[in-house]
Parts: sequence; structure tokens; C-alpha cells
Amino acid sequence: MHSAKGPIYPEDKFRQLRLKSQQILLLTALEEHRNLRRAAAAIHTTQPAATASLQQLEARLGVALFERHPRGMVPTVFGAAMIRYARGVLHDFDHATQEIAALASGAAGLLRIGSVMGAVPTILTDALNRFHASNPMVRLTLLVETSDLLVPALIRGELDIVLGRLPDSFYGHNLRIDSLEGEPMCVIGRPGHPMVRKRRLLIADLLGCRWILHPDGSPMRRRIEQAFQAAGIVAIPDILETASILATTSLLAKTDALSVVPAHVAQHYAGYGMVAILPVSLPIDMAKLGIITRNDRTMSPALAAFTDTLMQGDVDKKLHQGEASMGALTGRTSDRKIR
Repeated sequence: MHSAKGPIYPEDKFRQLRLKSQQILLLTALEEHRNLRRAAAAIHTTQPAATASLQQLEARLGVALFERHPRGMVPTVFGAAMIRYARGVLHDFDHATQEIAALASGAAGLLRIGSVMGAVPTILTDALNRFHASNPMVRLTLLVETSDLLVPALIRGELDIVLGRLPDSFYGHNLRIDSLEGEPMCVIGRPGHPMVRKRRLLIADLLGCRWILHPDGSPMRRRIEQAFQAAGIVAIPDILETASILATTSLLAKTDALSVVPAHVAQHYAGYGMVAILPVSLPIDMAKLGIITRNDRTMSPALAAFTDTLMQGDVDKKLHQGEASMGALTGRTSDRKIR
């Protein structure tokens, strides 16, 4: 028996809270429905049972979790905190179920990766190939989206790692960020675009064009706007917003619209003759990419090995760039395997 001022061990914490699985489900259902009757129906229980369950939890915590308003039940600041942790528990359990299923099928773990478009052609593709060579039995899933959608998915527990840029609103969320290299941005259009034949262009020369850009609020879009503002352009009048590279290249192919993408993406599609890179220089590079993980989660062997592979690839890239004049260097593949 420990003193009142002594350490509280995990079993003591669970004994104090005694949180039931039904209460976890009820918290998330109340957030969604904001009505006790509908929330009870959603988790297949009665309204009186749901009311008693919520009252028991509030009594144990000593705080009110919800307030009743004409528009429904609204979480208090305490309720919002408990809902956040309840969702985390459900996401973690879902991940555990998926990983166990993967292990049972003969895989060596499950790794859920999120990445921005700009990292896919080089950094991510190289890392995935290197990782798979050393860890062929790890099951991989990949989601390509903008950082403002990927980072919340990481926080919710839907992803294990994100290769992207941290939106300003997510600083302070107990995330670990290992910075990688930045890269220039390129203006692209269709092959044969009238502006491609120009010897030299200024951004101001392109102001009258239609632009296909990332959605407003994304880190990529903010960086593009900063580049235009640095060139003296306050607003771009004609914009179609999409994060889809398929939609972007399809629209560019049939119009004289222009887009801005990271240099690696531009070079990748230009190499297949799908786009042309315009001879215009943007005054600001892309913000550095980062390997983003959660500090409050222990890394699985698969995640630790993949992070090593990404970091090693960045080291090798810098070595190649720094010693190009002395001849090509052989990149090393991470030999960290899942045991």
C-alpha cells in the first residue's frame, strides 16, 4: 500500500476510473448525435441505461461532461477531453485488431502511412522500396492527401506516420517532427502551352491565367500565396481548387490553365510528357518536409524501421548532393529488420 503522496500505478488509475466499454461508446455517440435517446440507440442500449452510465462516469470524475441546451447535449471542456480520449481508445483498438489480423495472416506487422503529393515521386517511393526489401512481410497502407487532413488523422490514431508539413494550428499537439530537405516549386502547364515558348517569364506575366491550386488553408496553398505575395501579387483572381494530381494534370492537358507543384512532382510528370515546366522562378521554396509521428505512442518495430529508412534516405541524398563532384556515392539501405 503506497502513501497518498506516492506514485499512482496504472492499476490504481484504472481502479479509480473504472471506465466501461459502454461508456467509451456512449461518449463518442453523444458527440455525434448530441441527443441521449439517439446516442443510446446507436450503441444498442436504452435511454435510462445510457443516462445511468453517464451519471456514474460524471460522479467518478467529479465534473459535468455535458450540458443540456435547446440544440442538444453540448460537451463541456471536460467532456471534450474525455471524448478525445474515448476516440483514441477506439482508434487504437481498431488498429490493434488490424495488426493482429495482419500478424495472423503471416505478416510482420501493419504500418499506415500518410504522405503529401510532393514526397511520393522520390522520397517516399525510394523509402518504400528500400523498406520492403528489408521487411517484405510488413503490410503497408498509403494515404496521399494534404497535410491539413493527414495530421488530424495521425492525431486521431488513423495513421502511424505522416510525411508532410505541420500546419500552424497543430503545433503543441505532442507531435515529433524530424525535418527533411526542402525543394523548389515549379509552375507547370500543358506541353505546347503558349507561355512555355517564352525565354523568360515573370510571375506578373501569368496573372491573367487560370490557376489550379491546392485547397485554401493547406500548407501548400499558403506557401504558394506567400511566393506570389513576395512577387508583389496580392490576390490570384481565377482559381480552381483541388489536391488531386490526376484532376490537375487532366485539366492542364485540355486548357491553358497553370498550376504550382513541388519540383520533384513537376519533373516526374514532365518526364512522361504530361506537363511542361514554365521558365519562371518563384521567390520562395516549399517548406521543408517532415517525418511526423506521435510522442505519446510507443513506436512499433515496423514504424521504427520505416522511420530509420526515411532518415537514412535523407542522409544519402545529402551525401550525393555534397559530393557530386567527386563521383557518385552508393546509397546505403537501412538494414533494420522486423524480428
